[in-house]
Amino acid sequence: MSHRWPWRRALVTGASAGLGAAFARELAAGGAELVLVARNRERLEALARELPVPCDVLVADLADPADVARVAARTAGGDRDGSPVDLLVNNAGFGTVGDFVDRPIEGEERQVAVNVVALQRLTHAAGAAMVARGSGTILNVASVAGFRPAPRSATYGATKAFVVGFSRAVAAELAPRGVAVTCLCPGLTRTEFHQRAGYDTAGYPRWAWQEASTVARAGLRGAAAGKVTVVPGVHNRMSGHLMRLLPDAVLRRADERLRPGTTLGEASGATDTQHVSPPAELQGTRRDPVPEGDR
Repeated sequence: MSHRWPWRRALVTGASAGLGAAFARELAAGGAELVLVARNRERLEALARELPVPCDVLVADLADPADVARVAARTAGGDRDGSPVDLLVNNAGFGTVGDFVDRPIEGEERQVAVNVVALQRLTHAAGAAMVARGSGTILNVASVAGFRPAPRSATYGATKAFVVGFSRAVAAELAPRGVAVTCLCPGLTRTEFHQRAGYDTAGYPRWAWQEASTVARAGLRGAAAGKVTVVPGVHNRMSGHLMRLLPDAVLRRADERLRPGTTLGEASGATDTQHVSPPAELQGTRRDPVPEGDR
């Protein structure tokens, strides 16, 4: 049964696949018009044709400052007919696996640009416009990986920790001014990425996985209810609490017991389903990209 959402128009980044596309479908089913943002025009246009609401396609690479500025202007200025974006879903991001010093630094910098800088810029643009109107909602997608350091995904885990802390702080600042900020922290989510990338998921129990539609719906319901943090799934909430409470030494030993290239955070649900992958020249082995690409 479709949920009627309180927003008229939403802008979703990383909308061409996985969790971003699930957000778009959930919002469209509840009557929200959409601005779909990602790098892959063909997939965005196919999704727009599928959805039963008016959709605008905005092709942008959120590692490119000029493209981020275009999306920020659209977020702040509303649509061509003057209707504002009253929900921003900051979903785009990506991660890699490998020891930090062995990774190409360009890929690590690109992660920070997409996962942190673009999210911060769009939150600022949308937040300022929403404060001026006295209402609006921002939904930032983080991960349970943000609850602890993530060896072999050091930059990725750190960017998600930024999203968690940043979102909570901005939520406290904007709540008295009529604007809600929610941080969604998913765990393992079923998307096409793992099959496309040849990623070995045999070691993950079936119960640890959630469907993208389930995660998107949980995030939207939490945002509509004004929740500051949403961790979908009892198992993810439990693992999140454990990762924050256990000493680093215990977590490191647990990491060492897992197969090479996998952190405890990933095994317990840190691999979220973001939608920007690094360019091919920055990718390494098949275990390199953690979350889903939007290509």
